This record gives sequence, C-alpha cells and structure tokens, in this order.
Amino acid sequence: MDAVLEEENVRAQPQVSIRHEGDVAIFDITGYLTNESEEALNDAYADNGVQEATKLLLNFDRQSFITSSGFGTIIKLLWKTRDKGQTLRIAHPAMQVRTIFNTIGLTQSIGVYASEAEALEDF
Repeated sequence: MDAVLEEENVRAQPQVSIRHEGDVAIFDITGYLTNESEEALNDAYADNGVQEATKLLLNFDRQSFITSSGFGTIIKLLWKTRDKGQTLRIAHPAMQVRTIFNTIGLTQSIGVYASEAEALEDF
C-alpha cells in the first residue's frame, strides 16, 4: 500500500527539466501541472538558454495531468512568450487534456501536437 501512495505522490509532484534541440528549448514535464507547479515552470523559463530561445515546447509525459489552475499557468507562460516574441507549442498531452485545450480554445493560440516530432516539424 505504501508503494502505491508513494507512486501517486511522485506522479503528483511536477518535474520540469530543460533540454535544447537546435533553437528550441524543450521543457520535459512529468507529474501534475497545478498552481503549485507555477514556480517550477517559472524557474525553468528564467533559464538563460530558454530566455535566448525563440521557440519553446512543453513536452508532457503521457501520464501527466493538467488541472484548471495548471491551464492558468500555461496561459501566463503564453503571455510571457508572446511579450518576448517567442513561439510556444505543446506535445504529448493526454487525450482528455487535448480535449480541454480544444474546448477552451487554447489550440487557436498554442499548437498542440500528439508527438514531440510533430511539434518540432511545425516550428
């Protein structure tokens, strides 16, 4: 039972790491994106390499989930990237998350793709 709780806790804790593919800064995100994730995402965005990038990709683990406040965090990041002239894309969101992106109209402002390769091709 403790192993199950530990696994749930790890999944709920957001992890954000950054890697670069050419001129694209890729944020690899695992866990649940919530209002508590905003600090981790902001810290990653403040990275010098990210600030110099013209293209950003939020690459979600298929097991990740985004809460309503997590969508708010993404919208805030979108505003920051627009102010800096950066382009933001999203890859690998779970199907129910893609549906929410479509429903709330975020797909009109942010490209949402089934795979990292598709997102990178569209930049």
